[in-house]
Amino acid sequence: MTYKELEVDELTEIDSVSSFIRAVKDLKESANGKSTELYFRGQDAEFWDIEPSVFRNNMLSVEHRLMQIPLQKIPSEFKEYHTTFDIMTKYQHYGMCTRLLDLTTNPLVALYFACKCHGDEPYISDEGEESHEPYGVIYFTQNYYPSLPTDLEVQIISALANYDLSKENTVTDVFARLKRDGIIDEEVKKKWLQKDGFSEFVNIIQKNYMVTPTYTNERLRKQSGIFLLASLFTVSSGTDIAQSVISKSRDNLRREFEKDYFFVRGENKKEILRELDLYNINEATLFPELEHQLNYIKYVNSENVQAVSNFEKYEVYLKTDKDNIPYISSDGNLNSYIISNLSNILDGVAEADEIDELKDIIRKNFAVDWYKRETIISKMKMSILGYYFVKSKDKNSSKNKATQITELLKNAVLEYMPTNAESGE
Repeated sequence: MTYKELEVDELTEIDSVSSFIRAVKDLKESANGKSTELYFRGQDAEFWDIEPSVFRNNMLSVEHRLMQIPLQKIPSEFKEYHTTFDIMTKYQHYGMCTRLLDLTTNPLVALYFACKCHGDEPYISDEGEESHEPYGVIYFTQNYYPSLPTDLEVQIISALANYDLSKENTVTDVFARLKRDGIIDEEVKKKWLQKDGFSEFVNIIQKNYMVTPTYTNERLRKQSGIFLLASLFTVSSGTDIAQSVISKSRDNLRREFEKDYFFVRGENKKEILRELDLYNINEATLFPELEHQLNYIKYVNSENVQAVSNFEKYEVYLKTDKDNIPYISSDGNLNSYIISNLSNILDGVAEADEIDELKDIIRKNFAVDWYKRETIISKMKMSILGYYFVKSKDKNSSKNKATQITELLKNAVLEYMPTNAESGE
């Protein structure tokens, strides 16, 4: 699929952590007297809908099975959970499809998720088609007062998620089930079966709720997590309330957030992640599980990698007639000769601005005995390879360049040593 370039004229661009902090500060100061909390959601691709995982790929049709089977298979995992909503939060933690949407009260956490690498995608613009990292986006809302898992509305929505509404789906069936589960009593049931009372029930199951979870795991606490509980149940209209049908339905929750939002260009994501690391916002702090701790360690150390040589089998160094030359110490004239004549030795191979760098590399790797030079030449070769790899990021060309240069150095040593041996140097 090819995506259209994001129209950013009316949006707020974030190109650093400090710019985001300023933007959020301005947002809070212009809240127009609203006393509700700001809730943020970061997504690493601007073309995604805003929807809970159970709304994708028609998984909503088997939601009741996803809710029930884990409780049957591994009940011991949930014995300490007191509400269906709490059970749902545990499902969410372990990647199960649920009707929960992750949000946070910490804007920097949302910025982290917006800056995660997605991978290049094809885009079409006036200039043609090209591929690049998607824009990251941070949505926000301040239109909710938080609910609790024990609130009646949250209990009803959580229970309906657990029911198979492809079978027992009339209002009579659902009310009977809610009463049997201890969520409503007979008095409420009778009130809601009346025309005036029924609209109260419909309003409950067609709203979404911002729910502050019980912090049953460390990840929720570290991410300042909060959930938008999607409801969106459709109710058939008819004259007989008791026989009206309730069904599960899905929708894009974009309208639950403000029209304006923040965006991050793909090319700025990595640098902002580095900045967030200074604020202790990274994979290791947001995801306390061992897997993420190790991923973070791998990510940090990948910034410091150097070129590594391919394996070469050790071969015993044998002297040949060409190598039958006397001992010459590195504190003699050979090293001075190599350094002073390096430009001529590497003529046509190394650029003028590279010679000084190569001199430093060679000085650091001078052999004590050039006669037994194979080990030091190998070390020098790796250092030169590393220099060119950092410069060009091309391992093959760096290896070829290092091989060329070390061969020229070896030839220069061989040409120098017999000549100066005869003169007694």
